[in-house]
Order: sequence, then structure tokens, then C-alpha cells
Amino acid sequence: MEVIKDMVSFIIANKKALIDAVAYGIALSSIIVKLTPTQKDDAILAKIVGFIGKYVALNPAPKKEE
Repeated sequence: MEVIKDMVSFIIANKKALIDAVAYGIALSSIIVKLTPTQKDDAILAKIVGFIGKYVALNPAPKKEE
């Protein structure tokens, strides 16, 4: 249980650095993916970005107007 407390403490103490690292990683990955000719890596990156946008960032899906 102590390990989990330490992990949570680390995340809370370093949340800006962790968010920056994820953002820079996605930015670098996007550049690399655009330079490659295949579409397979584009699809993988799209899934990762979709996951982060939906679950990690906790952005709710926009509601459709009736």
C-alpha cells in the first residue's frame, strides 16, 4: 500500500512535468508519423490520441443538438 501512496504523491508533485512529457511525446510522434509513407502508423497514433482525448483528458463527447 505504501508503494501506491508513493506513486500518487509522485504524480501529484510532478503532474505538470508528466503532462508536458505526454504532450511533447505526442507532438514528436505526430511529426514522425507524417514523415513516414505508410498509413499503419497514422492509424496507431490516431488510436492513442483518441484514447488520451477521451479517457485521460476526460473531455466529454459533445452533445448533439436536436
